[in-house]
Amino acid sequence: MHDIFSNKKAIIFDMDGVIIDNISYHIEALKIFLKQFGKEVTEEEFQNHYNGRTIQEVILDLKPGADPKEVMRLAEEKEKIYRDLYSQDLAPTPGLMEFLPKAKKAGLKMAVATSAITANADFTLDGLNIREYFDAVIDSTMVIKGKPDPQIYIKAAEQLNISPENCVVMEDALAGIQSAKSAGMDVIGLYTSLKKEELPNGLLMKIKDFNELNKNE
Repeated sequence: MHDIFSNKKAIIFDMDGVIIDNISYHIEALKIFLKQFGKEVTEEEFQNHYNGRTIQEVILDLKPGADPKEVMRLAEEKEKIYRDLYSQDLAPTPGLMEFLPKAKKAGLKMAVATSAITANADFTLDGLNIREYFDAVIDSTMVIKGKPDPQIYIKAAEQLNISPENCVVMEDALAGIQSAKSAGMDVIGLYTSLKKEELPNGLLMKIKDFNELNKNE
């Protein structure tokens, strides 16, 4: 394992833009979904207002006061559009399939902490056949507050029974990075959905994909 993990006990992975490089599919799905509300979204608007947030929060912005059942119905509708678009192209971020067994062999606990709904987490982890590597999976239906609130990362650390300062988070979104840092965790940033220079300072590393962690040992 890369020596950056030498004093850590756990790795917590965001999913979209980290485990899979799929942000363009989410943008396209959101464009299709928002048409029924007479709204459009650009890539810049997606990064500024949507990336890292839960779809439930996005829907409540569109329909303030909507009841929970209506929110989840619309969330499922949007995410089904995404899964239909991405199903034929589902693939791990380069280097991930080599990295996961190395991390497990090194004795690091691993968790997923995603703003996605349960169906999307299942679609990804089972579709890639990587669920066995993770000791915990936290999705947006298991927290009250989404990223940038730290709740999801705190919950992941609790489920791993590892203190936040001993966790490294893999993130690509600004909201997710803020969430992890607010939880007291170090962050490795992937520049999949953002450009390298758009990732904030103060990260352990900025990487294009997991190959950079596999080769720098």
